[in-house]
Amino acid sequence: MRAGWIILSFHFVFVFVLMLSGCSPAPEVKPSATRLVVVEDGRDYRFHRGTGDYQVRFNYSGDNWTHADVAAIRVETRQPIAILPQQYTSPGKMMPGASVQGQSIGRQWNEITQQEMAQRLQALGFFVLTPSIQMYSEDLDGYQGFEHFIAGVHKGNAHVQTVLLTADAHDPNAENPLPGAQMLVTGTNPRNKDWEQLIQDYIAPFYQQVGLGNQGARVRGGLSEVEGSSAAWHPLIERAAEYGATVSIMEVSRAIDIVEQVGSIEAGRDWAAPLFDAVALAMADYACQQGFELIICKELTHVATY
Repeated sequence: MRAGWIILSFHFVFVFVLMLSGCSPAPEVKPSATRLVVVEDGRDYRFHRGTGDYQVRFNYSGDNWTHADVAAIRVETRQPIAILPQQYTSPGKMMPGASVQGQSIGRQWNEITQQEMAQRLQALGFFVLTPSIQMYSEDLDGYQGFEHFIAGVHKGNAHVQTVLLTADAHDPNAENPLPGAQMLVTGTNPRNKDWEQLIQDYIAPFYQQVGLGNQGARVRGGLSEVEGSSAAWHPLIERAAEYGATVSIMEVSRAIDIVEQVGSIEAGRDWAAPLFDAVALAMADYACQQGFELIICKELTHVATY
């Protein structure tokens, strides 16, 4: 009974914030004003990647790849910061993601989730960054810039939450014996289990509603020291979590589950709307707990208590 009431409250509260903020969901994410500064720390960095707000300076030798030797990137804002990465390459390139009916859907789904989450978090009062692999090049060198940028923002700011929503492949393997909904978190750095549990509490009603299981938070990898191995830790998570453990890659479900339930990956945009609401509200709840005065803070005490 209570779970059903909570999931209805998610939509009500999100609409409430949109009305108060004068915002409405738009098909495209509007870029934030330039408020990012690469901190000069007196060191020389070998690599300088990206342009505009998404510049990053770092060193990378190929060794100790879960560590980010990166210049801090300061965001000049009083808002809580959210990073919503898009990590998938175009089909046929380095990391196209899961496939359904012979079609790679990784980039398409990740772009949908990035757009939907950005609209919600901006309406809630977050400063939102939306880096993508395409900004840095769809190859290993590009991933170094992309992942170090995310780590640099975590290094330069006290309150950053990074969440990447993706869709899992449906073929089990030794590293992922139960494909499906799961929250991948750091395995080489101290975890923020309060943050993990907060998100899990918010999203539980969605999985009950759609009839899918959810493994919850788990460490991805640790069975290989080779970067890029499916059995390795994920460098995007580990590099950023070195400077702040509020970072996760969240598998929404198996990609095939979305297609089976609603017919297409694009239709998953509306199907997963309650999940997008829930994750955004969980991130807002956490920001409120850190002392940020968002419009939604008072309302969240009516949605759930922990």
